[in-house]
Amino acid sequence: MGKTEAESVAAIILSGGENRRMGRNKAFLTWKGRIFLCHIIGVLSPLFREILLVTREPERYVGFPVKVVRDLDPVRGPLTGILSGLSASRDRKNFCVACDMPMIRTALVRYMMQRAGDADALVAVISGPCKKGRPVPQPLHAVYDQRCLPVMRRHLREGRRGMQGVLRSLNTRFLDEKEVARIDPDLSSFIGINTMEDYRALVADGAA
Repeated sequence: MGKTEAESVAAIILSGGENRRMGRNKAFLTWKGRIFLCHIIGVLSPLFREILLVTREPERYVGFPVKVVRDLDPVRGPLTGILSGLSASRDRKNFCVACDMPMIRTALVRYMMQRAGDADALVAVISGPCKKGRPVPQPLHAVYDQRCLPVMRRHLREGRRGMQGVLRSLNTRFLDEKEVARIDPDLSSFIGINTMEDYRALVADGAA
C-alpha cells in the first residue's frame, strides 16, 4: 500500500495524554537521534496522503508535516483522542497510533490496513513483547472506520470511556499474536513508553 493506493485512508497520531507517569511530553523523547514523533512520521509518511495529530497543545507541533487536531473532549483518554481524530479525518479508514510507540513498522501498518476490509475496527490481540499476562486487544495501534463514530460518541455520552468496551460494541476484527508475529516477530510495534523505566530500557538498546 503506497500513497496512490491509500486515497481513502489516513493516519492519526494520538498525542493528547496527560503524561502523568513520564512527567513530560512523550512525543518529544529522543531515540536513536530523533524524537519519537519523527520516527512515527517517518514510517507513516510513505503510506498515507494525510497524517493527523490529536493534541491539547497544538502550538507545540507547528512545522511538523501533520494536520494538527485539537482534542475535542475536556477529559483526556484514548477514546476521546481516537474520536477527535476520526471526526476530523476526510477518509473512511484510519490507522491510529499513540505517540509513545516509536518502534512501529511499515510492513505491519501496511498489512493491517490491507486486512481491515469491511470491519469497523481491526485490532491485534497480543500478550505483549515480554510475553507476560493474557493476550489483550491493542487499541492504540489499530485501524478504525468512520462507522465507529456513533458508537464512540454514545459511549462517551454514557460515561463509558474504556476502549475495550467500545471494541466489544463494534464489528471488530481481531488479529491474533501469531499472525502479527509473522511480520513483527518481537512485537516491538506495540511497546508503549509510559515511564522513565520504560524509556531507559528502550535507550539501552540504542543511542538516545
